[in-house]
Amino acid sequence: MKTPLLCCLGLLAAALPHPARAESVWLSSLDLSHVETGGHHVPMADKSRDGKPLTLGGKTYERGIGMEARSQMVVQLDGRATRFHAVVGIDDEVAAGATAEVEFRVMGDHRWLLWTSGPMKPGQAPKTIDLDLTGQQRVTLLASDLGEWRDANHADWADTRIEFTGAAPTTLNGGCDGLVLDRDPQVAISMDNSSATPAIQAPGIVALQPGKPILYSVPVLGKTPITFRATGLPPGATFDPATGHFGGSIQKAGTYPVAVEATNAAGSAKATIRFVVGTELALTPPLGWNSYDNFGAKVTEAEFLENTQYFARELKPFGWQYVVVDFLWFDPNPYPKPGEKQPSRMDAFGRALPALNRFPSAAGDAGFKPIADKVHALGLRFGIHIMRGIPKDAVAANLPIEGSKFHAAEAADTSSTCGWDDHTYGVKGDTPAGQAYYDSIVRLYDSWGVDYIKIDDISSPYHTDEVGAIHRAIAKCSRSIVLSLSPGAAPVEQAAHLKANAQLWRTTSDFWDNWDQLLAQFTRAKQWIPHVTPGHWPDADMLPVGHIGDASVGLPRNSGFSHAEQISLLSLWSLLPSPLMIGSDLRRNNAWDLALLTNPEVLAVNQDAKGAAARCVAQGPGYEVWAKSLADGSLAVGLFNHAETDGPVRVTWKQLGLKGPRTPRDLWRRQTLGTTDSQLELPVKSHGAALIRL
Repeated sequence: MKTPLLCCLGLLAAALPHPARAESVWLSSLDLSHVETGGHHVPMADKSRDGKPLTLGGKTYERGIGMEARSQMVVQLDGRATRFHAVVGIDDEVAAGATAEVEFRVMGDHRWLLWTSGPMKPGQAPKTIDLDLTGQQRVTLLASDLGEWRDANHADWADTRIEFTGAAPTTLNGGCDGLVLDRDPQVAISMDNSSATPAIQAPGIVALQPGKPILYSVPVLGKTPITFRATGLPPGATFDPATGHFGGSIQKAGTYPVAVEATNAAGSAKATIRFVVGTELALTPPLGWNSYDNFGAKVTEAEFLENTQYFARELKPFGWQYVVVDFLWFDPNPYPKPGEKQPSRMDAFGRALPALNRFPSAAGDAGFKPIADKVHALGLRFGIHIMRGIPKDAVAANLPIEGSKFHAAEAADTSSTCGWDDHTYGVKGDTPAGQAYYDSIVRLYDSWGVDYIKIDDISSPYHTDEVGAIHRAIAKCSRSIVLSLSPGAAPVEQAAHLKANAQLWRTTSDFWDNWDQLLAQFTRAKQWIPHVTPGHWPDADMLPVGHIGDASVGLPRNSGFSHAEQISLLSLWSLLPSPLMIGSDLRRNNAWDLALLTNPEVLAVNQDAKGAAARCVAQGPGYEVWAKSLADGSLAVGLFNHAETDGPVRVTWKQLGLKGPRTPRDLWRRQTLGTTDSQLELPVKSHGAALIRL
């Protein structure tokens, strides 16, 4: 028989809450549709990326997730998790020695690094993870390629499980608004770029070819309305005092300085615009917007024009000029399901035409001319993306090539195809038929009013004959058309040929909002330093900032770059200098996004008239310092903190080749700092940068 005391103690124990029993969940059993990937392969539950058994180091694992590198999985924990277990590596289905390199990372709250594998290659022994997750609200699993997007980057998270108490963890949309940009406090930058009085912006250089149309609008800040005046116009040039738009043409080669004045109710500003008429174009890196990073191959006329209106209103005053329709504008259904593929639109000569369900103003023979006319009326320049080669449908029908005696089959190189798009064959660019085809498409784009051509699948591998053919075709047309070669990495040993035939060329494969890719750009840029010259720009690729991914790579998201990383991105691109092409849906910009893209002092570094390449003057564990000589004799200096923690970055005047006291100007904050005698040391956020003018 129990005593009364024991009975009472038993009742009390029953009434007290019992600690929750720890459980485990396999991550492969969670919803993997939220995993963000950088390509076309979905994550595989309990299989490798190619649907085979998960195998690492000769051992097969029953549970886990097979992904491609450039993937991100976010798991909501709400403080209930205790431990994380996994075995990671490149799956054995990738042959040892294959060209691949992957880094696995586990990030905790605020994207704090909990564990990293370091670079891993095929055939390397797998690594085991065993982490304490106590108190973490969220954990992020990252598999990153190291600079190149390679098909062999098969990343396995084997035996991946989380121990927890209470409600089970769940996956989150890895790129949704609010999941990525909350990972660190907002970095302090100048957020106010308004100006009551007029302020004319850099660079003040307009490059064009003799007899070809001038298309330039004075970049000026200030309260509208603003009126303009220009004196010293060369023969043939025109100027609209109501809009600040230059037009007409200049027949004779030379440099023509034109004095401009912008006036509003608050005051006026004066500057000199130099028209440089000759063979070179893009004497400063192009500044523009491209539809791909957000809209992929699905951008419509309405979406493009709405972004163009925003661009003209918010960005053009700072010197931004180009708006570009990217990828597969000729395909009415670019991402078809099985059995739903539709023929691409083309004319009787096998030349691609805009798909009417996406670009209705292109009906009949109009092509892109109605859109180009609207762009030009805003004082902007219009560009298009094209695929290398000739449509396969044109070759199958052996259509005639416009303006020649040749037919499509004579121009096509059917042995040359694109590895990631099936619309075209290559062209025999070193033959009369191949040249005739490229001449014919450029004539068409010329008639539409195209000012910029980005040609894809041409620079990696490098197609020398086709690069030469498209260059020669552009030289024959009536407009000053800038040529961009894509994707990379373009071979540095072809630098002379690249500079002879194009204004910009990609130095990397597609660049996305991934810290490892950004970090790799520092190394990649160094090999191109000797080849940076005005009119010829190694291109580090587009800016994946703002809202991206609606119909492109990954899930719809605000940029996966933290604010600090975005500062690093814009600072490095401005110093190199690289072309700046925004990839977001501009209509969804917030105040931060706009301030990032419209800092006139940062843009002036990118657009500096000297066009000098930056150089790395100092580096060590977790930091680099880059410096760029500017036209006025000053120096732009970037202090980059690559470490996982905030900390100081220092550079001495000796490392910069300077002497005597200096008064630094912080370009992102737009503040002058105190005078210093022999060095500069500033606190810099993890993965962030400071950009200074001395």
